[in-house]
Amino acid sequence: MSRLPTPFVGLVMAVLVLVFGSAAAAKESPRNAVAGPSPSALASLHQTAGNQTPRRPASHGSSKPRSNRSKRAEAQLTQSSQFRPSDNSQKSQSKHPAGKYGRTVYLTFDDGPSQYTPAILNILRATHSTATFFELGFRQAKYPAEAAQVRAEGSSIGNHTYNHPDLTALTPGQVRWQLSHGPRSRCLRPPYGATNPGVRRIVAQQGLREVLWTTDTLDWTRPGTAKIIKAATGPSVRGGSTVLLHDGGGNRSQTVAALPKIISTLQQRGYVIRSIPGC
Repeated sequence: MSRLPTPFVGLVMAVLVLVFGSAAAAKESPRNAVAGPSPSALASLHQTAGNQTPRRPASHGSSKPRSNRSKRAEAQLTQSSQFRPSDNSQKSQSKHPAGKYGRTVYLTFDDGPSQYTPAILNILRATHSTATFFELGFRQAKYPAEAAQVRAEGSSIGNHTYNHPDLTALTPGQVRWQLSHGPRSRCLRPPYGATNPGVRRIVAQQGLREVLWTTDTLDWTRPGTAKIIKAATGPSVRGGSTVLLHDGGGNRSQTVAALPKIISTLQQRGYVIRSIPGC
């Protein structure tokens, strides 16, 4: 057998080395390996991500309706983040709102003056309060010192006519006489609260302002101290309320006995007791 030329043998050997070397390299590499991005590709990817603005997650990412517990928890969180007044002020404001006239309640006393008037004035003084006394002309003539003491104590006097008639049953001339012989004041309270357009027209002509009430305690019926207190401090009494009481026209000992508790209860709720402005 003849020999192969030396150059041809070298070429064959080079091909064999190349084939077996590639097979060995393929055997050592992981079968499922995935080539990662090149360094330049990584740099490009990082730059692209850095230029994007992150998106905020939606408030409620899920389309599933919130449970009642979640709604309650959210409501509690909202309430706790709001300003809350002190417990005492919150209680008084929620149950007894201030109303249009702030934190003032107007106590009024009809049909005096009488022997009970000084005791009422003493209570008002001790509680740093004032009130309005709608007095009768003939009662002022009988108790002039008590009438003078009302104004001296800083309270005010209203005109309650001369002797307490129903003004709607009188002639215009009689109405004028009752007003002119009643106590000197800029305010009038018609007896029994009885009024009509004719009476109001004469009242206005006399330069007076008609003043009624918002809460009637019915103390003149002598229902008992507890009932008078309850009526004068009930839920209808709030800022701007005008409360009807009596210091004349009969035995007013129950009214006198109820007054300290009435005032202290209202003051504890944040109210002040004052006379009606302009009377």
